[in-house]
Amino acid sequence: MGKEIVRIQLDFLQGPIWISDVETGQPMTGIDIIDNDEKLRKINYEISTLYSSYYEFDSHEQACWFNEEQEKKDKSKMLSLLKQLHDRLNELNDGSFIVEDYETERLEKL
Repeated sequence: MGKEIVRIQLDFLQGPIWISDVETGQPMTGIDIIDNDEKLRKINYEISTLYSSYYEFDSHEQACWFNEEQEKKDKSKMLSLLKQLHDRLNELNDGSFIVEDYETERLEKL
């Protein structure tokens, strides 16, 4: 049996690990040790909230505008949160999953 893949990829209202509940930030991986971990849920929710705040509606003469300057300003905070997320995933990893990070390198280049 192969290992599950946990993707770290930011998207509006989804956070780094896609969530099943926007209000709580509970992950939706299908891996119980991830989906039911309170520490991970809190970090995931904080990242989701921060990233989603970069989207502005009816702003800059656009229906939806992404605030790249604010994302750059928050770079160190977001990288710190992503490190916390990785650290927690490493603590939880019983060898049953692999983490694929699509965000840390992108953010480091901002």
